[in-house]
Amino acid sequence: MVSCIIVFCLLYFQFISATWTSLMNPMTLSNKTLINLLNNGGYAIISAEHNPNLSNNEFKLTDEAIQKRLGNLSTDLTNKYLYSNVLGVYDGASEHSFLVILHNDLPDRERALIYRLGEKYNQDSVIYVKQALPVVQQLIYTTGPFNGTYVEGQGYKILTTNVTDNYSSVQLCSNVTLTFTLNFDFEQMITNNNTKTKTQQLIKHHAQNRMHNQLRKSIRLIH
Repeated sequence: MVSCIIVFCLLYFQFISATWTSLMNPMTLSNKTLINLLNNGGYAIISAEHNPNLSNNEFKLTDEAIQKRLGNLSTDLTNKYLYSNVLGVYDGASEHSFLVILHNDLPDRERALIYRLGEKYNQDSVIYVKQALPVVQQLIYTTGPFNGTYVEGQGYKILTTNVTDNYSSVQLCSNVTLTFTLNFDFEQMITNNNTKTKTQQLIKHHAQNRMHNQLRKSIRLIH
């Protein structure tokens, strides 16, 4: 395991090469480093787990297929970024995802790359948090009827009590775990041309996701 001090320093090194391979992945963050990322941005969260949408083949994917897909995503990230493992819940389903440390030199290009990875691995959405003042926090839909649209967030909340949905837990140095949730406004959908629309469609979309995830759990228990 790389020491927390070395990891912290490396987060601020600007990588010049467009392609590289990190031998440090997955890395272990210090509490200070993770809090710095949450406060100042410069990261993304992406998974390759099941898409809750029942209109595609995701429902039938085996655990082995999901593990293979997670491995492929890990390889894609290792060729470009440092990342840390995340265990969390998205719309009622437990999932393994990656907290990606962005380079922050070409933010529009990095946002597009994270978006494309979400499409490649058939994800309902990805999280992109731009390093800026104030921080730009977006949950971007990458498949389905809302593909390309996004919602904005305002900050985060550290969770210290039992929580059941939409959170991320990161294992830090010294076997400490930090659990947090991001505050997104799902009542305002934003298109690529920055048009903002008040709507309840996304609330219904995530409620449907939770219903589909519960159905998948029930079927797995039966079999």
